[in-house]
Amino acid sequence: MSPLSYAPLRADAGAGADDDDTSTSPPETLTVSTVAAAAVGVGHHLLKVEGYSRLKRMHGDDTGNSYIESGEFTAGGHTWRVLCYLNGYPEEEGAGHVSLYLQCGAAAAAAGSGVVHAEFEFELVRHHGTRWPSSGALIRSPAVPFEVGGRKWGYAKFIAAEKLERSGLLEDDCFAVRCTVTVVDERGAVEGNVTAEDMDRVGVVCPCKDGSCQFKHERPAETLWEKIALICRFICGEASS
Repeated sequence: MSPLSYAPLRADAGAGADDDDTSTSPPETLTVSTVAAAAVGVGHHLLKVEGYSRLKRMHGDDTGNSYIESGEFTAGGHTWRVLCYLNGYPEEEGAGHVSLYLQCGAAAAAAGSGVVHAEFEFELVRHHGTRWPSSGALIRSPAVPFEVGGRKWGYAKFIAAEKLERSGLLEDDCFAVRCTVTVVDERGAVEGNVTAEDMDRVGVVCPCKDGSCQFKHERPAETLWEKIALICRFICGEASS
């Protein structure tokens, strides 16, 4: 988009002077660009742990390093896996808890490696798929950086083992965890149209002297008649871009 030219600039510029006298003010322009983080892919995976008591004993001799892992699943063009420590990880922090972590495996859709930003969520679910109404069974993470094949992220104290064992979530010595991964990407600067709100933010006075202002600067219509007039303008080809 071409820059928007305007004069005079600010609400306090030239206060008390003739509104039409801009001969002493150099021409100035306003442009707008947006940088955003957008979700590029979401993946869901259900890890079912059957024979919880046996698995806990089998992995009990190597506390802090022994874990069970899910199969690989895909989200946002990358593969992922869930690591479940039934005896807690790390030992000093996670003792007496079930610890859950997420690790990025490899790029599935594109070659190469690097840092992948993703939000993730762990949730204990009942065998018939409904959510447990306890806040301790659902944990969400903000976007964090994963290195392909590198550092894992998660929760040492996802749920206390005693709490799990006494709950209805452990049925027939089995429980299930749902993991949701949302891969996010930074979108570079994109030029956009200058809006009335943008002009207010930077303290710019609109120079327009007629009713075309709201069309030039994407000023939203407030009343029903203004909205109808806006639609008519676009239909007739009178709105400017």
